[in-house]
Amino acid sequence: MTERDIGIDQDVEVRNWASEDMVARYNVEDRYRAAVLEARKPPKPAARPAIAPRPNSPPATRPNAPASRPNTPPPRPNTPVSRPDTPPPSKPNTPPVQRPNTPAPRPNAPAPRPNAPPPQRPNTQPGQKPAADQCGAKSNGKSKRAFSTTCQTNSLTLGGVTRPITKVPDQGSSAITYKVDGGWPDPTNQQVETAYAKTGKTPDLTFEDEAKWLRKVDQLLAKGTYEEHNFIVFRGVTDKSRLDATNFAEQLYPVSGQDKVAECEALVKEKLELVIRKVRAYVDQFGILHTDVHPGNVLWDMAATDPTLIDWGRAKDVGKGRWSEHEADVREQAEFSHLKGGERLCGWSYESRDP
Repeated sequence: MTERDIGIDQDVEVRNWASEDMVARYNVEDRYRAAVLEARKPPKPAARPAIAPRPNSPPATRPNAPASRPNTPPPRPNTPVSRPDTPPPSKPNTPPVQRPNTPAPRPNAPAPRPNAPPPQRPNTQPGQKPAADQCGAKSNGKSKRAFSTTCQTNSLTLGGVTRPITKVPDQGSSAITYKVDGGWPDPTNQQVETAYAKTGKTPDLTFEDEAKWLRKVDQLLAKGTYEEHNFIVFRGVTDKSRLDATNFAEQLYPVSGQDKVAECEALVKEKLELVIRKVRAYVDQFGILHTDVHPGNVLWDMAATDPTLIDWGRAKDVGKGRWSEHEADVREQAEFSHLKGGERLCGWSYESRDP
């Protein structure tokens, strides 16, 4: 066994390491040299520990690479990017949510009531009658609407008493008469009485004379001004109407034509005797004469046996016990208005007479 060794002097010496003389000579030196040579060798890499494979596990696969972008030029500035023609994924068995067909409410706007029509402004113009919802007392009861003679219903307050009032069918030329709903308290005993109220079609109309006569015959319940209109409230009657609207009309209508005037007038004169007796009773008791006894100012019960005189605006103070001085005038005026005047009950033609 030989080894080539290079010395300092660059001489090459071949030694025989198997000879006995070399063993002892180089025993120590060669072991040192061998150790130096061994140290000069590069270190061996450490062996990696073996990793035991997982049982029944498939080899790991790399994740799918992201899809490459389409070869489209980049979008221009301010140009919307078109979406690919692929439908969005939908949830399984889930119907799409539909938006209600109603616009979104504006901020601070009240929510519309269900199935309620939108509020409308009243169609009123100057000189035009107000709508029904503008008349009468407000529904909340906290305030009232202004009084208007054009309204069918209104609210009246006099002397601390407030009542709703409703127009009666028959109206005069200058005054408006209302039925007081719920009656009016009698100022003497606070008992609620059937009552009517009257005011003028214009605010300047007063009822001083009529109020004076009503007070004398104990029929005036209240008097005053409300919403710049002058009012009087007086006693009324219930279940009474004009003579031709009572059961007496069944006897009157068959003879009310022009061919049976005499027979009709005889029936009406019988009823006028009851009216004249009532007029005399007021003269004897109060000294007040009712001078306007026409069909519209006399109300009857359905049996046509008890007349009631209304509208005392033209009454006169004649004094008690002086009926004989005025009887003829009262009879003449009553018969003319019932038999000959525009409100006559007899002598109508069947073509012009209302059924």
